Amino acid sequence: MLWAGGFLIELARDRKLPVSVRRQAVVIARHFPTVEDISTMAMAEQAAFLGPTLVAPEEVPADTDMGQFGPLRWSTRLAWPEK
Repeated sequence: MLWAGGFLIELARDRKLPVSVRRQAVVIARHFPTVEDISTMAMAEQAAFLGPTLVAPEEVPADTDMGQFGPLRWSTRLAWPEK
């Protein structure tokens, strides 16, 4: 999920892509879990003793490539792409 969120940012900001693709990336990103959401879900799973099925973002190796803009966060602002 971390990589997918980062990929949505890449798509939304890539001016070489058609505006329709960039706009779709923005729409999806608005409803996609952020790093903070994933961290909360991982803590809830552990608290409910469901087992380690979701790894907390802070447990992802630091050298993992998340793209040019990094993962999707609450603070990520994606502007609506214009032509």
